[in-house]
Amino acid sequence: MAGGIENESHSPPGPRTWSPAALTIAGADSSGGAGLAADLRAFAASGVHGAFALTLVSAQNTTEIRAVQPVDAELVAAQIHAVLDDMPIAASKTGLLLTAETIAVVASIAARRLPQLVVDPVLVNGAGEPMLTPDAERSVATRLLPCARVVTPNHLEAGRLVGRDLPGEPEAWIEAAHELAAAGPEAVIVTGGRLRGGATVTDVVVLNGRVRLLSAPRIETRNVRGSGDIFSAAICAELAKGTDLDSAIDRAHTLTTRAIAASATRQLGGGQGPVDPFAV
Repeated sequence: MAGGIENESHSPPGPRTWSPAALTIAGADSSGGAGLAADLRAFAASGVHGAFALTLVSAQNTTEIRAVQPVDAELVAAQIHAVLDDMPIAASKTGLLLTAETIAVVASIAARRLPQLVVDPVLVNGAGEPMLTPDAERSVATRLLPCARVVTPNHLEAGRLVGRDLPGEPEAWIEAAHELAAAGPEAVIVTGGRLRGGATVTDVVVLNGRVRLLSAPRIETRNVRGSGDIFSAAICAELAKGTDLDSAIDRAHTLTTRAIAASATRQLGGGQGPVDPFAV
């Protein structure tokens, strides 16, 4: 070609490998701070493509929840199957499932198809009040937990899952974590961020019967919206990348701690602002 560069004959490029993919099954927070939005941010910050199945739509902001509408359980199932039928999902997680019907459907699929399931058993709201019916809570404990590789309750949720209130000492959490692990999960992490006071925040990890503690300096901030979602989603993302479970937990803990620190002095809305996993 005159004035141009003669093209050499090349074979067409082959398909490029995408980043690992993970699936979250969770609800939508319209303020973008928690739930599905937080999970997808954590996936992206960890270098993982995020797919999702939506379980509920909410009207909420940083100060209040105004309305919640669950997605029909069969539509939740259809979303999950559509993703799994087409994409190489390497790890998965659940957030707020809300209804007993959705929990039952997700547990049924998890027993057959969901890889490396991380269960974030969202049972209480920010004030510690129950969000699920007693039947739905029992279904999480008896049907979903046995399908999980990892479970990440806070200490209030761990207490509800074992059927008793847990005091604010790690020793009691360790006992509860062992009980939950007996249902089948390889790892149970009871998080202590909801406790007030003290210079450090401690999480209890029971992994294959072995106990260890994860501690971090307490960060004085009200901006912790979505921190539990970020933690569980980061574990899921690391598992999708092939990280061993011990290291996945450590990396997720570090990411979450840094995400809280990065957002500590920011203001977004009039209430509890979100954490920032991209600032790490």
